[in-house]
Amino acid sequence: MKTHPFSEDASHSVAPEPAQPARLHVRLGQIWPAGHFGRLGETIAFTWRRMWRAPVGQPEPVWSRQLVLLALAGLVAVVLLLPFDATVMDFILSNRNQLMRWLASLSQTGKSEWYLVPALLLYLVAATADWRNAGHRVRARLVVLFGQASFLFSSVAITGIAVNLVKIVVGRARPSMFGELGAYHFDPFVVSKYFSSFPSGHSTTLGTVAAVLMIWFPRQWLPIGVVFLTLSSFRVPAAAHYPSDVVGGFMFGLVLTIAMARFLAARRVAFRPRKGKLLPAATGIGRKKQP
Repeated sequence: MKTHPFSEDASHSVAPEPAQPARLHVRLGQIWPAGHFGRLGETIAFTWRRMWRAPVGQPEPVWSRQLVLLALAGLVAVVLLLPFDATVMDFILSNRNQLMRWLASLSQTGKSEWYLVPALLLYLVAATADWRNAGHRVRARLVVLFGQASFLFSSVAITGIAVNLVKIVVGRARPSMFGELGAYHFDPFVVSKYFSSFPSGHSTTLGTVAAVLMIWFPRQWLPIGVVFLTLSSFRVPAAAHYPSDVVGGFMFGLVLTIAMARFLAARRVAFRPRKGKLLPAATGIGRKKQP
């Protein structure tokens, strides 16, 4: 019985092939022959079924106590920052200078397309490959590439859609309306860019990417979190969001992405659970070094 190239069996359980001559290279035409669309459709159908299968064994719960506490910590941070939003924005708008403009430009690292486009391209490269003509080592690398690229794309896209829905429900006025409406004007269910301040979409993207990198490099979770939260905070000097918007968006992306990774880990899709740990392990990335 043949296994699909992106199944766990294909990446880890297939016995290695006999050693090849040192300078033998796999031709690209062997891995990506004609019939790309057929292989893409097959891969999408297989991964969809695999993603919604029953959990394997006794998995860690998706919403673990640690994840719930992380979400509550984010909520508390938002509540604590709310009283300072007006004061901070009044200072920002009264001190527009070159430094503020420079920090505002750095905040553009939160644009979702910076992550969606490369992830989609890598996904297509792996999903259209003909794994049957690739050796075990190449096949295993394609599995890792496919799983992580598809997760990065999906997590940025899903959290981006979700945060836009939350923006509509909350309807907080943007800092551009600060002089007219103040920092605490809410007009729920109004679909307008002027009433979409909370949570910050750029910060949500950065929180999402931070979560993915934390999973890939769990020992560096703290510096990753600090760097990406700092980048998110530059949405305030850009006069695009209030501090509470930034923290709310960052934590929204972070928590939701970790929850999605834990869901997949329970089904052994791209991730595997780590008992008692908040972050699951990415299949095929630093496997020997992770506890």
